[in-house]
Amino acid sequence: MGTTSDFVKLRSAKNPKVGEWNKDYAAALTKAKKEGKFIVTAWSNGDACGYCVAAEKCMMTAAFKKWMKSQDVYFVFQYSGDKDKGKAVHDWIYVKTGLKYYPGFKITLYDVKGKAIFDKAIEGNALRNNKTSAAGAEAMIKTLDNLMKKSAPVPEPTPEPAPAAEDEYKVRLNESLTTVQVNKILDAIDKADGYCPC
Repeated sequence: MGTTSDFVKLRSAKNPKVGEWNKDYAAALTKAKKEGKFIVTAWSNGDACGYCVAAEKCMMTAAFKKWMKSQDVYFVFQYSGDKDKGKAVHDWIYVKTGLKYYPGFKITLYDVKGKAIFDKAIEGNALRNNKTSAAGAEAMIKTLDNLMKKSAPVPEPTPEPAPAAEDEYKVRLNESLTTVQVNKILDAIDKADGYCPC
């Protein structure tokens, strides 16, 4: 039994939920697209990779678990020991991103129409700032927080209704009055300094 074997026990196998590690990448991705949420995916080469083990140890700390629970984010972890070797997540992270080293992470945000509005791949060493255990977890939290805060769309404030322009206020004369009657009323208004003559 190694670090990865312990770490994979943290994953939920069914019905992906926010704030925890999930195994079902396809279902988590579908939910993230439908709900307009972040999805953070991780791929590890397992115990065969010292850097992967170091990242997993950081993600197993109480601080990292607590931070995850506070996030409205889908987290997915797969590794080379999974039945399909985690091929879907591996390809999702590494193909066309330029990422080369393990472990790899990808942070993606969708709008409610399912369109990716932020997509960033990052190596595990950079994510944890080459630190281990509690210090590494703190670095990972800080880096992920910064990426998600910078990429999250800021809701635009509801604009105040513009005041009506003066020329929008129109005066319509009473069509049931004769011109003589209208002129008489207008003269009375003038004599009353613009106030109602009645």
